[in-house]
Amino acid sequence: MDKKRNNAFETYNIIAGWYSENRSRELIEKPYLDKLLNIIGKGASILDLGCGTGVPIMAHLLEQGMQVTGVDASYRILEIARTNLPSADLIHADMRKLSLNKKFDAIVAWHSFFHLPAEDQPAMFDIFSNHLNNNGILLFTSGNKQGEAWSVNGGENLFHASLDKDQYQSLLEAHHFQVLNYTEDSFATVWMAQKTL
Repeated sequence: MDKKRNNAFETYNIIAGWYSENRSRELIEKPYLDKLLNIIGKGASILDLGCGTGVPIMAHLLEQGMQVTGVDASYRILEIARTNLPSADLIHADMRKLSLNKKFDAIVAWHSFFHLPAEDQPAMFDIFSNHLNNNGILLFTSGNKQGEAWSVNGGENLFHASLDKDQYQSLLEAHHFQVLNYTEDSFATVWMAQKTL
């Protein structure tokens, strides 16, 4: 179970086919993505961290004329993404070790960042900051309270973890992010923050 806790992408390697078939194509994220796109403008560069199969988020961003780079740690999920979006820029990497030597206008980590153990999450804010242009936007989802949770997906246990609201707020402030939106939605807690330095 430790392996599944520390590396949720290993579970996605097992359930990739099931996930691709069962992941909703409904773009419930659209209100947040639209708000993001209104801020950064058409043609901006976006890093989709934990891009999954590329559907529906990355596909939508590309359709809106964005330059999108997708990153995922599951090689099997990326194989499906390459089939779904054959011309997309896709990178196989663990977000915790990411160093692309490139900055983006926005980072989206939707339903991906929260698969990391809580102890790995604070260091991600350096990685977020290092990959964002000044005034860049970070959009991510978390839980609504501190803790760990497991869900069953495709017959496999899938790990999730969250810090609490104040911890995320402090991490954002320490890395020079201003929170633009915080919403405890029915499907996720959504953060949108802008890098101010």
